[in-house]
Parts: sequence; C-alpha cells; structure tokens
Amino acid sequence: MRCVYDNCHEVDSTVHNAKYCKDCKCKRKQENSVKRLATPLRIYDETAWELEEHRKQARAERNKAKDAWILKNKSFAIFDIEATQLDADFGAMLCACIKPVGGKTKTFAIEGVAGDETIVPDIIEELRKYDYIVTWYGTGYDMPFTTTRAIAAGVPTLGYARHVDMYYTSRWKLKLHSNRLASVGDFLFGKTKKDSIVGQIWLRALRGDADALNYIIKHCQKDVVELERVFKELAPHRNLAQTPVRWF
Repeated sequence: MRCVYDNCHEVDSTVHNAKYCKDCKCKRKQENSVKRLATPLRIYDETAWELEEHRKQARAERNKAKDAWILKNKSFAIFDIEATQLDADFGAMLCACIKPVGGKTKTFAIEGVAGDETIVPDIIEELRKYDYIVTWYGTGYDMPFTTTRAIAAGVPTLGYARHVDMYYTSRWKLKLHSNRLASVGDFLFGKTKKDSIVGQIWLRALRGDADALNYIIKHCQKDVVELERVFKELAPHRNLAQTPVRWF
C-alpha cells in the first residue's frame, strides 16, 4: 500500500490506520491543504493593498537615497567621440574627449593622417578608470563605435561598464521639440556651448588638415563640457541605482 496523499512511498500496512508515509510528512501536508481550502478567499484585501503601497514608496525612497550615494561616492566620466563616419566599419575616430565630472578634460586625437589605432587603446584604458560612463546617445553611437574600432585595432574592448545615456533621460523625462544636446542645453541654460557641425571641416581633417582637426577637437571638448552641465541638471531625474553592468 502506498501513501494516500501523493502516492510517494510505501506505508507499513501492519500499523493500524496507516495511510501516510512518515518521511515526507504527508499527513501534515494533507491537513494544511484542508485548512487552506476551508479559509475563504479575500478578493478585496485593503490591508494587503496598503502594505503594497508602503513597499512601493519604500523602494522609491531607497533608490533615491542610493542615487545620492552613487553621485557622491562613485566616479563619472563624460565621454564623446568625433569620427569620419557614422558607421565604424567605414569610418574611424578623429578624436575623443573624456571629462571626469568636476575635473579637467582629457583629449585623445590622431596626428596627421594616422589611423585611430594610435588612440583607441589609450581611450579604453582611460575609460576603465571610472565607475560610470556618461554619453549623449552613446548607446547608438559612441559606445558601439569604440568597441568596433577596438576590434579593428586588435586590442581588448572596454569590457564590463555602467553606461548612463542622458539622451534617453531627456527623451523620457522631458517634452522638447528636439532631443539634440544643443536643444536641451538651450532649454536648460538659455544658450548652448556647442559649436555647429560643418561637414567640410571633417573632410579636411581626414586629409590631415591641422586647423580642421583642431576645430573638431575644440568641438568635442565643448560637447563634454555641455554634457556635464546637462548631466548635473538632469541627474535627479535619472534612476542611477538601476543602471546595469553591461559588456562593451
């Protein structure tokens, strides 16, 4: 004879009234199941709802407190690149700027007509020093472009990093006519510090024009300064506590 609860084990038939096995505590399970069936189902449980609302508020306040702790205790690098093309298999980097929040900008630029394999390893080495990397639409451009050029140069990619893309913070939290960095800067500060983009200058820089390359470097430097201002202004609207660690 086997256990009548779930047929799990043989029971000792010589024992009086033996229906359940002892190893699995099936008799206790059967009694508990009967109790659960006898308890009326409460569809509208206001006490549970109130508890759920308190938990939501507690989680939100915890994330807010963690955001403040992250901003105070972790390092942030404002990152921007300038390249010859939007696609990294047809183009290459001309320069990149990395600015620690509250610190001085570090600039990496090619010399003459040299390839970007001369600067990509240094850019990646510098980015690894920071806990968080802040970009403007870096999800679709700066981060994958850097990864692609690292592979093309035959050097290790960035690896694990926390990436904060402020473009999506503007897109999801604000309602502006444009989510370009210059437009957001105009809205927040009355005037942006960004320069205009002139295509012919990029082409001249590609051919080794030193003046054109210097213009692009200054353009990139102004971009990271502007992005830092925007980051400081919009950081309270960003849930930094939920920033994932991703492989780049």
